[in-house]
Amino acid sequence: MRYTLSARTLALVSSAIAIALMAAVIMLAAPGSNAWSEAPIQQLVFWHGILPRIAMALLCGICLGLGGFILQQVTQNTLAAPDTLAISSGAQFALLLGMMYFPQAQLFDSTLLAMAGSVVSSVIIVLIIRRTGTAGNTLILIGLMLTLLLTTLSNMYLILNPDRLYGLIIWGAGSLSQDSWLPTLRTGWQTLLCLPLSWFLLPSLRAFSLQGTLAKSVGVNVRLVRVTGFALVSFLIAIVVSSVGVIAFVGLAAPVIARSLGVTDIRKQWGYAMLFGALLLSITDSALQLATYRWPNSVMTGTVTALLGVPVLLFLLMKQRSHTRQEVAPLHAGLRHPTSLLRKRMLLLIALAIGCFVFLPHITHDVAGNWTLVAQIDPTIALFTESRTQTAILFGVAIACAGTLIQNMTNNSMASPEFLGVTSGTGLGLIGLMMLVPAPSPVLYLVCGIGGAFASLLFVMLINARNQFQPEKILLTGMALTQLFSSLLTLTLASGMQQVQQLLIWISGDTYMSLLQNDLPMRFAIVALLVILACMTRRPLSLLRLGDPIARATGQRPMLTRTLLFLLIAALTTLASITIGPTSFVGLIAPHLARSMGFHGLRTQMLASSTIAIVIMLCADLLGRHIMFPYEVPTGLIATFIGAVYFLWQFTRRQKA
Repeated sequence: MRYTLSARTLALVSSAIAIALMAAVIMLAAPGSNAWSEAPIQQLVFWHGILPRIAMALLCGICLGLGGFILQQVTQNTLAAPDTLAISSGAQFALLLGMMYFPQAQLFDSTLLAMAGSVVSSVIIVLIIRRTGTAGNTLILIGLMLTLLLTTLSNMYLILNPDRLYGLIIWGAGSLSQDSWLPTLRTGWQTLLCLPLSWFLLPSLRAFSLQGTLAKSVGVNVRLVRVTGFALVSFLIAIVVSSVGVIAFVGLAAPVIARSLGVTDIRKQWGYAMLFGALLLSITDSALQLATYRWPNSVMTGTVTALLGVPVLLFLLMKQRSHTRQEVAPLHAGLRHPTSLLRKRMLLLIALAIGCFVFLPHITHDVAGNWTLVAQIDPTIALFTESRTQTAILFGVAIACAGTLIQNMTNNSMASPEFLGVTSGTGLGLIGLMMLVPAPSPVLYLVCGIGGAFASLLFVMLINARNQFQPEKILLTGMALTQLFSSLLTLTLASGMQQVQQLLIWISGDTYMSLLQNDLPMRFAIVALLVILACMTRRPLSLLRLGDPIARATGQRPMLTRTLLFLLIAALTTLASITIGPTSFVGLIAPHLARSMGFHGLRTQMLASSTIAIVIMLCADLLGRHIMFPYEVPTGLIATFIGAVYFLWQFTRRQKA
């Protein structure tokens, strides 16, 4: 009874705060409250803007809380939420496609379109659960990766159609602004339709707390209930996304708050999840409305909830303490190949890279769309192609070496600069520099990028030290930082700053648009120096893998060694991110392929992964120039596609095994 009373007390206090904030908003916006404003306009804004917005916040909070509750029940994972399983991102991307190809769609049609996108994401998640037989942290990691992939695709459409879709940036940030009661009424009756359906599903959801075989033994069709739950969540998220955009964190936090207060009865969890969801979103939105009276250019509600969600996600991740360390297959274990065979494979890789360097950059289209050579069109274009090729090579070498070091340092084959938040830290540092300094120098780019990457990697390692560096939790922490970067990026894009278009191109990975211009020789020299330093880390890395006591016994200082390795990884990642951008999975693919070919030594693996990365980037650059001719798709997006497919294949294959 004590815990239920605590939940009731929190609900009463939160309700009082929400009512007070809503009353303050109503008093400030009510007709006649401002003598200087025109009465007809103020009445119009009050009756058709402020009041529908308050009602919309409550309704969307109910939908998000209910959706998060159902997902956490059917997956039995407190980290499950519409935004961590890519259901919200799928609905948003479907609406983006609808705005591109069906701009005349009516308001109700947008709900169906959003539901189609959320259903596709839900089907992917359900198939992964069915294939891998797990709904643990692996599922959350795959969901966050799908979110990142869909965000990258959205950025591609924004780059190709900036005039038509720029308003989507503001809407996608989660804007609750309303201009009539029609969307609110539509959201209201759709929400009421879902409530009885979810209520009848509660007895079956209660059985999910049992093991799968026990749930089946009491007559519960586990597969049917899971599919039904995901379908209902898809509709709930479609309602929210089609009305106000993506609202993160609420679906994650609301059911967790109820459960953390000791509410064990599933019916009470159902009610408290919706109540806390409505109160969370209402309090946040009302506070932002009050802030607009002092700061007119206030941020969007969805951006604020996303920023709040990252600390909550990290807190829940830290709270999931395991008593046993998850075993990881050593990176250097496996079949040892003869030296002669490895030498032949290395020569073939180098020959392939040279062939790609010689031939691929010179293939292009003429005005009529026919295949031809660059030199036959205009020799001037060859200069741009040469610069683009050098940029791709520089990025490939830097990010491949960084990925090799991270995988060897963490003894985790799925680690990479993209998944450990290193590239996100670089992006955060560069965005902060762009916002503070109008025309930064190359030195400032390097310093801020390295500082952000180093801070992110150090934070990931410190957070996971208490969890004995479990691989999946390390990756989840890095993906949480990636979510933070995406939220701040959305906030920056919605601010209307002059560097918006440059940011969009940079985050998508365009080899033409580098943040540093005319300094490729200098960057090649820096990368060559860093690669030499990386090759000299073979002995320290080998000792660290044996444990800190053995490393100290041989005269090593583990903490200092890790710090220096962090700085080296941060410098390599910063050079790669400044050159192209933070969206690529080359740092994951290249070391993985090099190791699968038998290159287990640090130096040979670094050389092989660099060569593979060069081939991947040159092929991605060729596809980016021709897949949507005459438009160009940024190279980083093509590499992201390749990496996403490879990541899903590797994870599902490993879990199935």
